[in-house]
Amino acid sequence: MDKRKLAAIMFTDIVGYTALMQQDEQLAIKIRNRHRETFERTLEAFNGTMIQYYGDGTLSIFESAVEAVECAIELQKAYIAEPKIPIRIGIHVGDIIQTSHDIIGDAVNVTSRIESAGIAGSILISDKIRDQLRGHQHIKVKFLDAYDFKNVDTAIPLYAIANKGLEIPEADEVRGKLKQLPEIVRTQKKSRIRLFLSSLVLVVATAIIMYFLIRPSESEIKDRSIAVLPFSNLSTDEDSDIFREGVTEEILTHLSRYKDLHVISRTSVSQYENTQKTITDIAKELGVAYIVEGSIRKYGDKIRITAQLIDAQTDEHVWSENYDKTLTDIFEIQSEVAKEIAEALQVNINLDSETNTFVIPTISMEAYQYFLRGRQEADKRNEESIKRSIEFFKKAIEIDPQYAEAYAEIANSTFLQAYYGQFEPDSLAKVAIDFVSKAELINPNIARIYSVKGMLYNHSKEFELAKTAFEKAIELSPNDVTARRNYATYFYYTNQFEKQLNQSKIAYQLDPLSFASASNYFSALTFNEKWTEAEQLIETIEKDFNDMEPFIINRLKMRLYMASGDYNKVIKPLEALSANDPNYYRMLGYSAAKIGDKAYAYRVIDTIRKREDYELKSHHIAVVFAGLKEKDSVFYYLNPIRNKSIQFNSSRLSYFDEYKNTKEYEELLKAHGID
Repeated sequence: MDKRKLAAIMFTDIVGYTALMQQDEQLAIKIRNRHRETFERTLEAFNGTMIQYYGDGTLSIFESAVEAVECAIELQKAYIAEPKIPIRIGIHVGDIIQTSHDIIGDAVNVTSRIESAGIAGSILISDKIRDQLRGHQHIKVKFLDAYDFKNVDTAIPLYAIANKGLEIPEADEVRGKLKQLPEIVRTQKKSRIRLFLSSLVLVVATAIIMYFLIRPSESEIKDRSIAVLPFSNLSTDEDSDIFREGVTEEILTHLSRYKDLHVISRTSVSQYENTQKTITDIAKELGVAYIVEGSIRKYGDKIRITAQLIDAQTDEHVWSENYDKTLTDIFEIQSEVAKEIAEALQVNINLDSETNTFVIPTISMEAYQYFLRGRQEADKRNEESIKRSIEFFKKAIEIDPQYAEAYAEIANSTFLQAYYGQFEPDSLAKVAIDFVSKAELINPNIARIYSVKGMLYNHSKEFELAKTAFEKAIELSPNDVTARRNYATYFYYTNQFEKQLNQSKIAYQLDPLSFASASNYFSALTFNEKWTEAEQLIETIEKDFNDMEPFIINRLKMRLYMASGDYNKVIKPLEALSANDPNYYRMLGYSAAKIGDKAYAYRVIDTIRKREDYELKSHHIAVVFAGLKEKDSVFYYLNPIRNKSIQFNSSRLSYFDEYKNTKEYEELLKAHGID
């Protein structure tokens, strides 16, 4: 029976085989046999399936696009050896119908066209294969161009695998089974493209675009990674600095809406304000290929903004522009700059979605000033600053009652008071949901609305609503680090730890110099038992945040080593923690018992006993006895006569796990009134 399925398809072809047969038939046969022998061995290693040999070429399929590309790379490595076999390879992915002896489908036709465009020693892939290589940094990719092939309706973007030793054709030298258009048609087509681009942005230089078409790249992800440094303030106006910060952040926010870009968050780039570091050093620290920098000069109600895009590897200016506008045009400038940068980086821009999602947030410069001051205060993350932020945001909506972003920020700051103040979270959540709902009624295309809603739904344990909200936030702004971190929290609450790790990793990549993102990623690594990666991250955190309180760093180490059961390593951080917070003595005594140092464990028990009476004293002593495996003492100290806490029954604490299926434990639960 014929089977329809999705597969990665690979064609190989020996370049110049027919001519070689005419010149040296014995050599041609020798090369063909060696080609087949190597191919069969390598194909099996990468789980490929041979469909057909056709003399000087092959057709095969794979269930994994990554395995198809890795197989192709190994093949080309083998064919470089003498006698060298001049092979070109094309790979595509799509639906096929597999019969007993063949495969058919449009994807097969497209793959054969892609293979025909290659040169000896090259591997060409379609954009669909390239999409599935994201995250596989050991596979290097270079964009060539989009090509019109015979009997293919739409142009196919082609990429060359750029790993060491592989050949890469020049973009304008690609041949093969291409449509041959008359020169006048090609000229008209280019004119239409230029017209389309000019309607999208005000100034985009053709030379800049061509630069990106032909420049070499390390990897596809690197090509689209960018950081917007704090703009310089060249003004003397008293309130100019607030506008400078606003311009920087809004350009970053606009760029964050493009899903093909990897945009570093404001938290990480803000650390480079007034820095003496070079562009190359900054890019290396942030892991980006491009840097945006600029300046703002405000004089009265006029403003001049200069922005430039820099290739960090070469330190060359790829694009730059000056904007002289009135302050009322500031939002249009921010959007315009973002679009031009995206164009220079060849990011696809959907005109319809851009038109629908970009709305000038306010027509009042006074409201905008209050909004920016509110955001400044909210970023300080303390009780007083968050209170002030709400006051500023409320002044903004008093001036402009249709200022949707201000309502969303009030909702966010309101609920943050539960973390940074003495407030009851349930009542804060009710106030916050009212404000965020008002924002959504005014403009439903603001990512902040949905990241806040998701956070509120997490709190109320309405997890399906939280999931929907976070997905909407990320759809509107794929580079929104707050949405990513909160989405990771959702997956933690729902025990989906692998997905928690994925979102935490994305947030950390977007915000590598933020302790919040680093610690969030660290937690996800520990929950997924990625002990080595978590320990490496601890080292990075200690280096990047060397002004962080040692207590916080030691607490991270404690969480890692307790979770991984590495009790030898946990002793030192626990000693430091216990010196500041005696509640950590129970873990110290437990760990000492686990490494066989009973004397140390009993000294810790004695220390706990000497503390002033507190509710958890007996519970803490029982924890240490659990490490010592003193069963009778464990139940003695957990008895409700001495222990008033029921924490011993927490599913997240493992100290008493070995006793939980015993008769004594059942009796203990009854004594505490636990069902």
